[in-house]
Amino acid sequence: MQAPSENTDVKLDTLNEPSAHLIEENVALPKDIFHSYLSYWIYEAAHCTPVMFLSLVIGVLISIIILFHDNKNCVGVSVGFLVTFFIIFGCVLGGIFGIPICDRDFKIKLLGETIARRPAGREWRTVAYNMNQYLFDEGLWYTPYYFYCGRKCQYFFNNLVKIEGPNTHPSSPTNDEENTQPDASEIEVLNVVGRFFIHSPDPILEAYLIKAAEINREAEFEYWRKQYPEVDLP
Repeated sequence: MQAPSENTDVKLDTLNEPSAHLIEENVALPKDIFHSYLSYWIYEAAHCTPVMFLSLVIGVLISIIILFHDNKNCVGVSVGFLVTFFIIFGCVLGGIFGIPICDRDFKIKLLGETIARRPAGREWRTVAYNMNQYLFDEGLWYTPYYFYCGRKCQYFFNNLVKIEGPNTHPSSPTNDEENTQPDASEIEVLNVVGRFFIHSPDPILEAYLIKAAEINREAEFEYWRKQYPEVDLP
């Protein structure tokens, strides 16, 4: 699904504005396309080559058991293979659909989208849509529907950066001294917290993680401040 040129221009012009304009009418995620999460999951599995191959093998074994049910030896061997392939099938499903994508460029792309767009609330839909297209175009996923909805994308992002409040976790004495300095800026504090909780051997990825965590915190704070203007927060 390609966006019209005028919509693309609007999207590019508002990259740095955390506003509702980031949510384009033509952005359709799997939650909008499929009738249920089950139908979405079946579609995803049907487009996964290993899953389809194992499903075919299991179907053949079941057919053999039905057709040759009078042959005890044949049935016994087929049942043994069937159980084995069912176990393999479960392992493959868990490995493919249960383990998050670990591609470095994908992570940096997601963090870059977050930094550029400052998403909050429904604005995560745009990020999820762009990441779905990226994964499919780069051959990292079987369909352009990896993220079911914007919340799934936001959840993935939160797990990636592990952003948590500095006051809810213990820190080293050195960090405590740095964070309590009267002239320490908010950015410096966030950088200390980011480096304390984010352990990455990749300096580029780490830099994106720290910046994205900072931007996400600011965007979320601003989003909820607009949702509840009567709540006076510092």
